[in-house]
Amino acid sequence: MVDGGTMSGEPDAQAVVNQLQDLASDPLNRRALVQDQGYLPGLILFLGHSNPQVVYTALLALCYLAECRTSGEKMKSELGMMLSLQNVIQKTTMPGETKSLANEMYEIFQPSSSEDSGHANDHNSHKCKPQLFLGSTNKRAKTITLETDGLDDASQRNLCEEALFKINGVLHLRLPQCS
Repeated sequence: MVDGGTMSGEPDAQAVVNQLQDLASDPLNRRALVQDQGYLPGLILFLGHSNPQVVYTALLALCYLAECRTSGEKMKSELGMMLSLQNVIQKTTMPGETKSLANEMYEIFQPSSSEDSGHANDHNSHKCKPQLFLGSTNKRAKTITLETDGLDDASQRNLCEEALFKINGVLHLRLPQCS
């Protein structure tokens, strides 16, 4: 592999984690991905990668998975999940955005956060909503809602998603499901 891979033919970590994120971005895949015996452990391994962009992409994939109402307990109890999130938060070489996202994910999985709020249902229906990025770590963050028409198939949806992610500062997208 010449572009993006290593000399030994191993796939590029960023390319692999991008594919994992693409899988998680489809709401129809999320329940199965959380139950898959290799998917979550693989994402957790990428949280320890030396490239901050690889770590960030893995965190975004985890955020997508956390949108599935039934996945929270399984994700939280996955071997190494909480420790890996803590390591990302504490790593001094990690960019602030990545540490912030890891911190928000860590807080989502903390049982005390839902119990303290007194909303038992919130724990079961937690989501990485746009407010994920509006916590105390980023007061200037904004959420913008764009209503779109014509995203009738997966290819159109992917083109739209790719174009939006090229915009500086776009961290999270939630596009309508294809019918």
